[in-house]
Amino acid sequence: MTQRIGILGGTFDPVHVGHLVLAACARDQLQTDRFLLIPNAHSPLKAAAPVAEFADRLHMLRLAIAGTDGLEASDLEGQRGGTSYTIDTLRALSPQNPGGEFFLVLGSDALAEFSTWKDHEGVLALAQLAAARRGAEASITDSRLGQSIQMPRLDVSSTLLRQRVAAGETIDFLTPPPVAAFIRARGLYLRP
Repeated sequence: MTQRIGILGGTFDPVHVGHLVLAACARDQLQTDRFLLIPNAHSPLKAAAPVAEFADRLHMLRLAIAGTDGLEASDLEGQRGGTSYTIDTLRALSPQNPGGEFFLVLGSDALAEFSTWKDHEGVLALAQLAAARRGAEASITDSRLGQSIQMPRLDVSSTLLRQRVAAGETIDFLTPPPVAAFIRARGLYLRP
């Protein structure tokens, strides 16, 4: 039996409710058997390195999804290290999940840059694309898109959370309570 596997990658620096709502909506709408959230070691699309270490970002992700059916945090890219390319992740996941049907979930902003990704044609050969609106656009039209993900619009970002922490402002309800507590305990993001 073919297993349907959703994938949402990102820096998750830190994970926030927008990531979690997207993952839950995608899991349900794509009817996945498993849904992997995969923090990258280092994004090729971001000039600066992540603020928090990989181990902390992975831990926050695990705290955020603890007890949530069908969502899993993967350390695949952290184990590999270096620059994280989606094609390499899919090539690593394919033999681990023989016959798996992969769905790569993106925000519309990432979909707009998809043609600049390393071996984006290879990505399309290994996974179907699913995207959610991120911004004010009414709909997503892209011939490469297998499915649009419907979700509530949430105006939250990891950048916003880091800025709020650095300014001494609350991040309550922008990320799950265990993540906010971990950020406070570790003193993460105190510097802008």
